[in-house]
Amino acid sequence: MHLDELGTRNDLEALIAVKDRLDDLILRDLPTEAAGPRADLLDLGDAWQLRLEVPGVDQEHLELALQGDELIVAGVRETLEDGVRPVFSERPTGPFQRTFRLPGPVEHDAIAAHLRAGLLVVHLPKRA
Repeated sequence: MHLDELGTRNDLEALIAVKDRLDDLILRDLPTEAAGPRADLLDLGDAWQLRLEVPGVDQEHLELALQGDELIVAGVRETLEDGVRPVFSERPTGPFQRTFRLPGPVEHDAIAAHLRAGLLVVHLPKRA
């Protein structure tokens, strides 16, 4: 007996399409390993502020670059020591890079960044 004989092939295809659409909606805003750490870009009025979660990343392993209207943040997360086997692992390791398109021009010479408790905060004053 085939699905066509039961009249369920179209129902099954419709359910699969709905599942695929739900997966797309759920995963759309979650960063993937390739996308890197989670971030917020906030408008403070006279400046934008980027907040990027980088637990386990030392300041010397972070790089920032401004190219046109894009802020690029790259870094390297700690890796496991030789001989250590994870039982399970939820924290990605190794290199990452994120690129953020800024909503407007910024004062290049006035950009400031600091890292505290695994949160990178980049202050980007707007150009007048």
